[in-house]
Formats: sequence, structure tokens, C-alpha cells
Amino acid sequence: MANYVNSQELEWKHADLSFLGVTIRGLRGFKYKKSTESEHLFAAGDQPVGIQSGNKKIEGSIKLLKSELDRLNKAARTAGYADFSEVPYQVITATFHYKEAFGREQQTDVISGIKFTEWEKGMEQGAKLMEIDCPFIALSLKSV
Repeated sequence: MANYVNSQELEWKHADLSFLGVTIRGLRGFKYKKSTESEHLFAAGDQPVGIQSGNKKIEGSIKLLKSELDRLNKAARTAGYADFSEVPYQVITATFHYKEAFGREQQTDVISGIKFTEWEKGMEQGAKLMEIDCPFIALSLKSV
């Protein structure tokens, strides 16, 4: 039987995000993934003889409190853009720090060339806060 006495999985308190030079305190959620287009290669017979790979892509989203969206939009307007989704992808990098804990080494994921594709404001009756989901596409993802 495995010994799990001193192990700990990553917890929410160990992750933080910064981008556009701002550390996001109102971060409510995030996800990102790297994928590769792949398909079966067929030749003689009815069974695949290999797997062909194609384009790679990185995409994800962050979920923010409205106050954080307001801060990002203010920074974008100061730089001459209408809102943060119009900031050129060449200048946006997100850095996710996964802090060291119980023997787990610190890890940092750096996502570069981020283009936010949309954002939407909305609330429903009884809501205690406004969360805004901001999907993005990106050029690269590196773990350091």
C-alpha cells in the first residue's frame, strides 16, 4: 500500500495568476490546454496503419470578478485600447505560479501571445457577485 502521509495535491491557495503586469486577486477560476490535431492513417485493409499529427494549439479561459475586469479594462484604456480584449496578443503573457508545498517543487506555467476572444457581463437574481469568463487562444505554453 502506498504511503501518502506527507503528500499533498495542488490546492487553490497555491495558485495565482498575473498578466498585463497585474496580479489578479479576483481570480475565480482558470483552465488551459494544449492539443494536437491527430487522425488515423488508413492504407490497405480496414485497420489504421498509423496516426498522423497536425497543428498544435493552446486555448483556455480565466474567470474573473467584475472588479478585476474593470482594472484590466482601465489598464487597456490607459494604453490606448478600448478594452483588454483589444490589446495585441504580442504583448500579453499570463504567468501561473504553482507554489511549493510539502515536497512539491514550485512550478510556473507561462502562456505567451494571448488573445482574448470575448467576454460577457451578466447576472441573475440573487447573485452575490459577478463572475466574467474570458476565453483565450495563445501561441505558446511553457512550464519552468
